[in-house]
Amino acid sequence: MALQVFVFLLVVFLLSLALLWRLDWFPLRSSSSRGGVKRTRLPRLLKSRTPDDCPSCRLTSTPSSGRGPASEAVRPWREVKSRRGAPKRVNTEGYACPNPQCRYCGITDAQVHALVGDGKHGHTEQIQTFRCQACHTTFSARRDTPLYRLKTHSQQIAVVLSALAEGLDPSAAERVFGYRQATITTWLTRAGEHAQTLHKRSFSNLYLPHLQLDELRTRLRCACTGYLEYPFPRDVQRVLSHQ
Repeated sequence: MALQVFVFLLVVFLLSLALLWRLDWFPLRSSSSRGGVKRTRLPRLLKSRTPDDCPSCRLTSTPSSGRGPASEAVRPWREVKSRRGAPKRVNTEGYACPNPQCRYCGITDAQVHALVGDGKHGHTEQIQTFRCQACHTTFSARRDTPLYRLKTHSQQIAVVLSALAEGLDPSAAERVFGYRQATITTWLTRAGEHAQTLHKRSFSNLYLPHLQLDELRTRLRCACTGYLEYPFPRDVQRVLSHQ
């Protein structure tokens, strides 16, 4: 009797396994045996960490000046700082924080940047020092100028450079003003480099819709023929002849 009950239970168990197998309750069969359809594993999509990693973001973003994604508008420091403390007494208009890691770097507007006066230094002349309240960087008012870290009075340097601009030789300026010729040459070189930088920034790639021509012809003194007349090129003459 016990043997018959055991055989009956065994048959019921096997039929149950066959039914579950038929209903795909057990993923025991391979994907190739299920109607010949293979399951392909989809690659996992990586999340973009920066806008440069996403093609859609690169297409919609505006091109910047080579410093990466365009930064958001900087809030004025007067809206960020605390209302406590002494009021601002030193005019900081035209100066900017030189720290490239500071969010106010390059901003010369006194209503936006975080610059305040931080005392003065110098023996022959009092030079203003500024401090950025955002990054705590201090710098001199003569930074990025020809007078940076020069101990001579600025008026004396201006007189010497004015004399050199009028045609005075550096060796003669050494005898007149009493400064070494190497020092005068250094002043002249630094002033010339600064003037060249200013010229490239302010007078290059200009669009001129109207141009006024004065002195259409120039005469150069020549030792053998008296005066040598230098005319304009033919294309300029052709344009002027139709005026």
